[in-house]
Amino acid sequence: MPLPRAPKRIPPLFLVFPVILAAALALGRYAYLQSKALGVQSEQAIRDSNEAVAEQVVSVIEKEIIASDHTLFELIDLSNLKRFTDRWNENVRLSPNVDAVVVLDDKQHILALASRGGREGRFRSLFERRILPALGLSTLAPDQHKHLHADFDGEQVLISFTHRKSAGRDYYIALSVDMANVLGQLLPAELEDLRDTSRFSVVDSSGRIIYGDLLDGHSGFLYEKPFPSTLWRWRLQMAPRNIWQLVSESSRRRAADVVLISFSLLVITAGMLVLLLAVRKQQRASELKSEFIANVSHELKTPLSLIRMFSELIALGRVKNPEAGREYAEIITRESDRLARLIDNVLDFARIERGKAAYDFATGDLAEVVERALDVYRYRLERERMTLSSEIEPGLPPTRLDDNAMTLALLNLLENAVKYAAPGAVRVTLKRAGEMLELSVQDHGPGITEDEQARIFDRFYRAKNARGRGVRGSGIGLSLVKHIAEAHGGRVGVRSLPGQGATFTIAVPIAREALPESEPARPLVSPS
Repeated sequence: MPLPRAPKRIPPLFLVFPVILAAALALGRYAYLQSKALGVQSEQAIRDSNEAVAEQVVSVIEKEIIASDHTLFELIDLSNLKRFTDRWNENVRLSPNVDAVVVLDDKQHILALASRGGREGRFRSLFERRILPALGLSTLAPDQHKHLHADFDGEQVLISFTHRKSAGRDYYIALSVDMANVLGQLLPAELEDLRDTSRFSVVDSSGRIIYGDLLDGHSGFLYEKPFPSTLWRWRLQMAPRNIWQLVSESSRRRAADVVLISFSLLVITAGMLVLLLAVRKQQRASELKSEFIANVSHELKTPLSLIRMFSELIALGRVKNPEAGREYAEIITRESDRLARLIDNVLDFARIERGKAAYDFATGDLAEVVERALDVYRYRLERERMTLSSEIEPGLPPTRLDDNAMTLALLNLLENAVKYAAPGAVRVTLKRAGEMLELSVQDHGPGITEDEQARIFDRFYRAKNARGRGVRGSGIGLSLVKHIAEAHGGRVGVRSLPGQGATFTIAVPIAREALPESEPARPLVSPS
């Protein structure tokens, strides 16, 4: 029966800790909120300044284009269109932003057209095919001024157009803004002076950069301003150039006010957490050791009781016949072997814990080690009504191993199968898998849940189904198997599903001298 556990005492630190932590967190929260408020105010000031600059730039560019349009509108003499071309050559020098002009009558027929650089024919074709249908001149009120910004045949076009009356007749005037001048003169004139303090770009409706830089990493401080009436398909994006330096300086200033108290809170909290974890770890270690001692004591007591009982029967002459005497002797021998294995486990585990575990490695035949171990353990399996089957691949290459350690590892896996799968069947296989030899022990017990498969190789850990079914054990057998496998340069793993048994596999590397030159041994990385 499991030993009754003493009621747990709650350390006083566990009661005081929540109060101290709550006070520390409250003080830390106050400092954080104050620091955050200062930071928000500083960052908002940066955004406001950046926004004001962007608004001013957009306004200046808009006014420049509109002023240029009005200048040329006023210079066109609608009453004397015969001299239109001569006047165009004079007026175009006064308005470098315009590269073409069209005058239409009330029927939207072209009365006059002039273009900079002798491109009248090309511009006329584009204007009649694409631009004129998009202007909507019939809805334009007298003296109303609008802009069309579009992409025609892959070319950015900005048309400024108005409705004018002269001598009782209706006329429409359309100006083509020189986009090369806008990109090469107008935008640089307004933006390049800001390059020392700001980063900027002009992008179209699809986000393609028309002018300026790619602005990444400024999402919190990036301000976008569309051109409201002229280049309305474009947006000006602007962000402070030294934004991170400004934010950093602001952060350092406000951090200086709270650094001492924050540091104190950090030390207090960290110290309390470390102390809490240390106490919890020590408490857990004590519980595990107590459980380990109780389990080992019970494991030792059972074979000792049987050995003593049957020894007394023999000593007192209470043996009915020679067959009974041999049976008593066999029981004493079997329980002595069981006791020796348990003691070996405990001693090996103690050496591992002290870091003094040593192995006597030599090149040997793992198949022989497995066969000897199965012969030793066969009687125990038969007694527990376990059916043993084995499959050892013939002609296996040698490996570097410690005979006693590998025997102990296999016996521990078999003992594990007996505890959880008896009565039933257990299967042992040994085969080659690439550069490794794989030794597997398969049982048909209750299986192991996925969340426990990584923990069953930890020291003192015992699966929930073992604790629930009252199966006795020390909790060190599988941890010894893992240590032995890794000491041999290999690994141990388990494949299992609840209700479908478990297969434990030890994989150890083949001796280097047994590998052909064309198949060099690769270093084995054991799973963490």
